[in-house]
Amino acid sequence: MIKFSNSLSPQPTPDGTPNFAWSSAMSRRDFIAASVSALALTLPLARGEETAPQPMVDIHMHRNLPRTRTAEQMVLHQKNIGATLTVVLPLVDTHDDNEEIFKFTQSDPTRWVCFAVEEAASEGAIKKLEQALKRGAIGLGELKDKIPCDAPQLQEFAALARDHDVPMLYHFEDGNRNDGYVRFHRMLEKFPTVKFIGHGPSFWAYISKDYQPHSGLPTGPVMRGGLTDRWLTDYPNFHGDLSAGSGNNGLTRDRAFAADFVRRHQDKLMFGSDCPCSTGLGRGCGSQAKKAAINALGLDEKIREKILYSNARRLLKLKAG
Repeated sequence: MIKFSNSLSPQPTPDGTPNFAWSSAMSRRDFIAASVSALALTLPLARGEETAPQPMVDIHMHRNLPRTRTAEQMVLHQKNIGATLTVVLPLVDTHDDNEEIFKFTQSDPTRWVCFAVEEAASEGAIKKLEQALKRGAIGLGELKDKIPCDAPQLQEFAALARDHDVPMLYHFEDGNRNDGYVRFHRMLEKFPTVKFIGHGPSFWAYISKDYQPHSGLPTGPVMRGGLTDRWLTDYPNFHGDLSAGSGNNGLTRDRAFAADFVRRHQDKLMFGSDCPCSTGLGRGCGSQAKKAAINALGLDEKIREKILYSNARRLLKLKAG
């Protein structure tokens, strides 16, 4: 029996934005909306024909974030946001480890692929990651250790990524995880063939030149010349992940700048969710808010296709999606 709840409890996120984390209960309104949407996706057209959904690759989802989200809810969430292929990322600070992620993604390899991650300071981390890559993981991340972003352990990870020709997805959050974003250009220069993907509060705060470290997630107009903008321009091996509240903030705080930013870096940016809601439809769904923010930029269809799937297909060497 499904238990219904009529409320959501906003939980703070590392980005400083509200995050409507669901309890194990689902609101009656969102359950009905989700069920109707899921049914609609399976109904044939009036002529008895079915059309394939427009492809959309989500490069950043966690199977069990929050911990109460079930595998069934994960499947429903991705169907409702329109993702045709999803990159599932394990986390070092939850029980969703590499093995759990492998089990989940192998249920349908045409719709789910995965990265692998280990705590950077843990014993045997490189060997475990190498084994995961040989089993089918297609990248390293989400890297979210409480160490400097250019720490020796992460340089060892980068060497592994270089040797296996896979990308690394970083969560940048100065003062907490992968600290020292202003120094990250050293990693880009030391490992020029490694495809680094940036995400998180510091990555998006530094689209503005006037950002001061540790001052929180900024709002309002963007001053051109920020580190992230410059590095996406100057380093062919640096790419951007639009996921999470920080990505939404970057797309909405200064819409004119965001439209120009996305157009200039149209070959470097990729859609990602990092959304914790259970249905992909409720008022707490960051994925739907992100799609709305992208639509509001007035991009032409070719650029939207790059952001929503073709950049990810190329960068991650995807065969589906």
